[in-house]
Amino acid sequence: MRHSSLSSFLNGATSAKELWQEINAEVNECVAATAKRGGIGHVIITDGPSMRVKWHHVDKLLGELADEKLPLSAASYIADALIMSDDFHWDDETVAEALFFLSDESAPQTLAEIEAARSRFSTAR
Repeated sequence: MRHSSLSSFLNGATSAKELWQEINAEVNECVAATAKRGGIGHVIITDGPSMRVKWHHVDKLLGELADEKLPLSAASYIADALIMSDDFHWDDETVAEALFFLSDESAPQTLAEIEAARSRFSTAR
C-alpha cells in the first residue's frame, strides 16, 4: 500500500472503493498467508511524510468498514500499516486503542463489533 493512498483515504480525498482497488490483491495475499498453518502475512506500506492520525481519521476508517464500503478483511491490514509505519503517529490513546482493536486478528470481526467499537471509542473522546 502506498503511504500517499492511505493518507488520501484518511483525509477524504480518495474513496474507500479506490483504496480497496489498490490494496485488494495484497490484503488477500496477506489473509491467505495467515490462514495457513504457521503462516505469516506481510503488511506493506511505503514511506511518506509524517502524518498525525487523529480521531476523525480512525472514525472514517471505522465508518467505511461499518457501511461495508471496505471489506472487514481490510481492517487489520490497514490498522497494521498505520501501527507499523514510522510515518504515522496517533494523536491520543483513543486512536491507539481503536487501531489496536482493528489490528487484532485473534477472531474475525463482525459488522456489529465494528459499529459497537466506533460508538465506544467516539464516546471515550
